[in-house]
Amino acid sequence: MTTDTAALHMVQLFLDPRRLVQLGKMMKLPLRSTDTNYLVHCALGELFGDDAPKPFFVDDDPRPVEETGDRDRFVRVLGYAEMPDEDLEAEARLCPNPTIHSMCDWDRFDSSDMPRRLAVDRCLEFHLRCCPIVRKGSAGQGKNAEGEVRTWREGQELDAFLSAAWEAGPDAEIDRESAYVDWLKHQFDVRGGAEIESAGVERFSIERMTRRTQSNGDGERTAKTIKRPDVTLRGVLRVTDAEEFNHLLRSGIGRHKSFGFGMLKIRRA
Repeated sequence: MTTDTAALHMVQLFLDPRRLVQLGKMMKLPLRSTDTNYLVHCALGELFGDDAPKPFFVDDDPRPVEETGDRDRFVRVLGYAEMPDEDLEAEARLCPNPTIHSMCDWDRFDSSDMPRRLAVDRCLEFHLRCCPIVRKGSAGQGKNAEGEVRTWREGQELDAFLSAAWEAGPDAEIDRESAYVDWLKHQFDVRGGAEIESAGVERFSIERMTRRTQSNGDGERTAKTIKRPDVTLRGVLRVTDAEEFNHLLRSGIGRHKSFGFGMLKIRRA
């Protein structure tokens, strides 16, 4: 059991999308296939270093930033941080690049303290944008809904719905919503801190994510595009352990947090 009860802060900041595009160009990212969420991840790292809010949530259209450029003046970002806004702003002043520092609207930069300990059995509404994938422990094969054979490698990441459906076979009745809710329940079972009272899928899509690879030796970075499920879940949870739940908020749920996944937003039920 973790004993992590240090202060946690909900941070809100607004980033200029034009400056995000400039940052992407500076980092030599393929902008046509790089979405806003990954640019925000890069921006937070440049502004705040190791103290960057994480996990975070981007309240914006996830399409490639070149398609949305000037659609909104600012991109709203929420995140959990170990520091309050005034300390984070002081950290950002150490950023040597004025283009990066000026991408944030500092007049609207704000934070609020999260409760250090929530009462056990407290019910809370939650909102979670997640990437529900599973990593296969061994190689295997199954069949899809059309009866076609599908194979997977040891360690391969699969959409949680496809993994469940292929293993169960075409005669099983498995729907996306139940598969994703079961995935979420498993996350809580493994991590502890809370149990799901009710949950449902609010939004689903398959998104293309561009990931930078290591330098090819001449300073240039290449990129590869992967496709992953992008799912928003809403529901009600019940706190079972205050310290473990605090740790869950800090670390987020699931993989690909660099793309804005995993932030568990909560409110009174």
